[in-house]
Amino acid sequence: MISSVPAVIAWPVIVTMAVLLVGRYWLCRTNSYDTYYNNLMAFVLVAQLLREGSVEDILSRGALMSPTTAQQMAFVAMVFASTELIGFTMLWNGLPPEQARRQHRYYRAAAIISCICFLVAATRARLAGQTLEVSGGWDAISAWVFYLIILLVMAARFVWMFANELKRASNRRERLLAASGLTLGTMTALGCLEALISALTDQLGWTSTVMFRLWLHGFEYFGIAVFVYVLGAIPLVVRLLSRLGLDPVSRSSRKLQPLWRAMTSVVPESRFNIEQVDPGGRITTLALHQTVIEIRDAFLRLRPYFGEVDPREVATFLSTHSVPTRRCGAATQAFQLACAARARSAGLTPKSPSAVTVLGSPSTTLDGEVAALVKVAKWWTLAWAATQRRTAPIPSTKAGTPA
Repeated sequence: MISSVPAVIAWPVIVTMAVLLVGRYWLCRTNSYDTYYNNLMAFVLVAQLLREGSVEDILSRGALMSPTTAQQMAFVAMVFASTELIGFTMLWNGLPPEQARRQHRYYRAAAIISCICFLVAATRARLAGQTLEVSGGWDAISAWVFYLIILLVMAARFVWMFANELKRASNRRERLLAASGLTLGTMTALGCLEALISALTDQLGWTSTVMFRLWLHGFEYFGIAVFVYVLGAIPLVVRLLSRLGLDPVSRSSRKLQPLWRAMTSVVPESRFNIEQVDPGGRITTLALHQTVIEIRDAFLRLRPYFGEVDPREVATFLSTHSVPTRRCGAATQAFQLACAARARSAGLTPKSPSAVTVLGSPSTTLDGEVAALVKVAKWWTLAWAATQRRTAPIPSTKAGTPA
């Protein structure tokens, strides 16, 4: 069928899809997940193009294929798109990539057989220049069956996969992604069943839904294509932000750098010098984890230099910098830490280690550790400046950053 979405809406969306697909092939091609989803997006884009009236006219004028042939080839593209998504679900369900590739060959073979049978069953409609909805007949119903069988398998696997993900989701982002995937799978399954059941009831004379189906199918696949690309755009945006240093990991790393440089300068033995190499020069989660460990190790090594800090000094520091009440804890920790670092830099005699609040952390996750340290790091530069008169100045803080 020809897409019923107005060209003024359809073409900007199609161009956006093409841009997203190029971006995916550029940035998202590091694993089998990416390969399967990129192939899915490519087939969906081909299917959408073949449904556009202007594209069908160009193909017809060039004697490449008739409009109805183009429409049926769009169905074929959707079958192969569904097959690629099945491969994606195999990986998601825990199959090793090599085993998934082996099993996926059978689905691709089934897709080829299904498409051949579909084209054979749809021959009468194709020669008559009619859509399957208008052509009708038992051969058209057979064509719908051969077309929809792979899509229904894909939809069932997709719904099952995201239903399980929704149960396991632990945060808002995961729940949103799982709900979106579940919605896409459900929409696809309902659309498949609607097409088959409506064709069957029309053939039996129970209903007359041709006009409704032409209207519905005209934009139904467009909506599914948009949904597929929205889901595919999420990892693309994440990786693009990572390349630009705007992702949460990079932002957190930048916020920790002043504190990290100071700690590894005052306590150089806390630095591990483990080289973290990323092909795109991005800050990885592993590199951030290393930064956190080095800062915490420096805290532990500074424990013997922690002593009683005059409450009046702390109060003066908090008052001078107008520290909000909810931030006083982190600012006080930064001030105590600065005093200990000054003491070590000045070569003062260490004392017996004591349990100091700044050294502990109630968090048991990397995100929690990072959040706690970022709060301290926010006040570190001011705290260090406020303790300058205590002892000698800090060693250079222009040391290199973690690789």
